[in-house]
Amino acid sequence: MNYVENKIFLKTFYDQNGLSDKFAKDSIYLEKAFSDIYKIWLNNLNQIKVVNYLMIAEAPLWGKAKKYIYNPEINNSQFFYRSDLGDILNRHIPDKKDFIKVCNEIGLLVVDISPFPLNPYDTAINYRSLTTTQYRKLVSLTVPTFFEKKIKAIAEKKSANIKTFFRYARVKKNFENLISKVLIDNKIIKTLNDIGDISQNGGGIDKAKLGQIIRN
Repeated sequence: MNYVENKIFLKTFYDQNGLSDKFAKDSIYLEKAFSDIYKIWLNNLNQIKVVNYLMIAEAPLWGKAKKYIYNPEINNSQFFYRSDLGDILNRHIPDKKDFIKVCNEIGLLVVDISPFPLNPYDTAINYRSLTTTQYRKLVSLTVPTFFEKKIKAIAEKKSANIKTFFRYARVKKNFENLISKVLIDNKIIKTLNDIGDISQNGGGIDKAKLGQIIRN
């Protein structure tokens, strides 16, 4: 997997939205971020013996702080607090490094639907500034060159009873029909009815939902 084949789609997207003059600068950041994030993600996948739980997210914020669920140097955020997992498993998780280790032990993996760590500080566009239609178009263009490739790698390590869920209900609503064929073709799910979500009002994780997924 590489940035170049995804870059083509993003360049066209910038051009169509009158942002051609911003692309060169943004692309320098995005290429380095893409490479760094993918290396971290792949290394983490290699630490997992069997993928039992697949959480579908959007994309890392990254930026100068390198905010990412699999960066052990960055504290957990509302995206997935370590206390959420600790409460569900009834164990103390002292830091981010241990959080990642515990996720790997139970076979919980996070995969993003978009290859681009767009954010308000490093790129001319970000996911909140896009309309739903624009966002869907960008994701749909990169499914074969990003999401599908990650799912194929995951499929090689999936358990027979893998459970798949979206982190956010709005992502499920807007994108599940775009990525469902990939998940079905790779035997991650059988039908769309197999995918739930673990979001709750206020933005945090619904621990009851996630607990039910992990315990059942």
